[in-house]
Amino acid sequence: MSKNTKKIDTALIGCGYWGTNIAKSLITIKKTIYVFDENHNNCKILKKRFPNYINIEKNLSNILVNKKIKNIILATPPSKNFKLLKIFINNEKNIFIEKPGLKNLKDIDYFKKLKNKKILMFGYIYMFNNYIKFIKKFVSNKKNGKILYLKFQRQNLGPIRNDVSVSYDLSSHDLSILYYFIGDLPKNLSEKSYSILKKKLPDISNISAKYKNIYIDIHNSWLNPDKVRRITVVTKKKMLLFDEMKTDNKIVIYNKYAVYPKISEFNNKFFNQKAKIYFGKNYSPRIKSNNPLLDELKYFFKCIKKNNKPFTNIDFAEKILKSLDKLY
Repeated sequence: MSKNTKKIDTALIGCGYWGTNIAKSLITIKKTIYVFDENHNNCKILKKRFPNYINIEKNLSNILVNKKIKNIILATPPSKNFKLLKIFINNEKNIFIEKPGLKNLKDIDYFKKLKNKKILMFGYIYMFNNYIKFIKKFVSNKKNGKILYLKFQRQNLGPIRNDVSVSYDLSSHDLSILYYFIGDLPKNLSEKSYSILKKKLPDISNISAKYKNIYIDIHNSWLNPDKVRRITVVTKKKMLLFDEMKTDNKIVIYNKYAVYPKISEFNNKFFNQKAKIYFGKNYSPRIKSNNPLLDELKYFFKCIKKNNKPFTNIDFAEKILKSLDKLY
């Protein structure tokens, strides 16, 4: 145990792949944290990586009764989150829970009815990504014209989940970004999915929708040979491509668009409308890269300090879950 355990006010529950990433950012803010995982070996691995900052707690009940631990970070599977969230809320802890947090709308409804005075925040990391913030400004800029098309691609080989589908795991990211961009989510989502590894648990998902006059495609897979994270935006006057996997120039803005002339401009012998493609100069805007996870956690603690309701609150999570629920 560390000598300064009396000062620790935060505990991380879940020390797997993503829990390890959270721990790395968390200790830069809180210096020292408690950790707990049902798989005790995960805690040991984490302790080995950060020996001076990690304090392993073998019993979850010790964290619950410890009045000095006021903040809980949940990096646990969605199938276990309802029970854990219920326990920690009843013990008056501030809680940060990784997206999408809960498995169904009944669970969301249960917690919405509780008179919880503590901070409850859902971890939608892309809301804190500087590139996503830039794209939000791009689509909101009337000079770029109306949005015509949005395409999201999120593909990789794993990690493959055992308790939720690829849509639930990956599309929740893209739906949160879409919600952020346009301020709403389509009601007419349709999905074509493929369950290859396990029955009734899709590994590949293709979601299509139309919101007002915007066409939307969301492609997700954890059975893909390479890692792809791309967003394509087509507006009336410009096009934007965000390739998260590039080391630099992640965003390219294309000054090209198609204009279809009126059919009256053609004589009777001409029956095909051909697009007039405008090609202007392309450029990559300078965007300061940031650590979205670190900024997200800093925001969580800022909300606690000022007693502000996070914008990725339970209402935000409900909006995403409602869209996912329509797919099944």
